[in-house]
Amino acid sequence: MGILRAASTDVKTIMLDDSDFIKVRSDLSKREFNDLASNMPTNIGEDGKNISLSDATKFQAYLFTTLVVGWSMDESPTLDAYEGLSAEAAQAIDAKLAEHFESILPSSAEGK
Repeated sequence: MGILRAASTDVKTIMLDDSDFIKVRSDLSKREFNDLASNMPTNIGEDGKNISLSDATKFQAYLFTTLVVGWSMDESPTLDAYEGLSAEAAQAIDAKLAEHFESILPSSAEGK
């Protein structure tokens, strides 16, 4: 198969611990990637540490709403439900989403 293809609608399950999980989109379209890129904080230094807590929090919420399509909780994975989680639970999701986001970035966006 060649490089030209539509973005996949496949879903990937990411385990947070032995029983809790999130279901995330395994691919992004060009439009969705551009939307994410336009919402990325712009004040990130070369060391990746100059981002403000406010900007990081906003981008994490944007990643959640863009990528998460399901989870092990009974309610739907809405932004309100995500923001109502304990800090520990939200941090577990944020860490896994950051890893997943990096794994689906186009090669050119990673500086390769």
